[in-house]
Amino acid sequence: MDDIIEILMMAFALGMDAFSLAIGIGLKGITRQRAIFLCLAIGFFHIVLTLMGIYTGILLQDVLGKLARWFGAFLLFGLGLHTLLSTVLGKDDDDGSFNATYMGLLLFGIGVSIDALSVGFSLGLRSTAFGLVAAATFGFFGMVMCGAGLVVGRRVNRMAGVYGEVLGAIILIGYGFYFLLA
Repeated sequence: MDDIIEILMMAFALGMDAFSLAIGIGLKGITRQRAIFLCLAIGFFHIVLTLMGIYTGILLQDVLGKLARWFGAFLLFGLGLHTLLSTVLGKDDDDGSFNATYMGLLLFGIGVSIDALSVGFSLGLRSTAFGLVAAATFGFFGMVMCGAGLVVGRRVNRMAGVYGEVLGAIILIGYGFYFLLA
């Protein structure tokens, strides 16, 4: 029972990144098809990166952990900066939604899920069954919490307009700095 509680707590903590960053995207607006794709990508990468971390092991933890954190930080910072600039400069052809390509959504999914890689390193010390259950749970929570964040962001966007878009961009930039400095 303690293992289940531990996995659920870790899954919730990892999912909070997806939730809060998805609020930023939801504030900008995203099509339903891209939202579903993003949720699935984040869930998938939470699983894959956790498993990669488990099987890579403790030996490379320090080196890969720092590189992964920097990659995620620059990805989130760049996305937030792009969103902020496009909102402030107001492109005429912008329909007001988050129009990242599917490749951009995949990269964003990796950036949001990169902390699962670090968690996977520490799970490598446990049994394989524990790691597999944890990875699946992380993926499920990441996907669901991303979807919830997109819904919350969309609803707030209807009330906040441009201010909500700027707030979403600031959230993304803030998380980029947080990952870089943490």
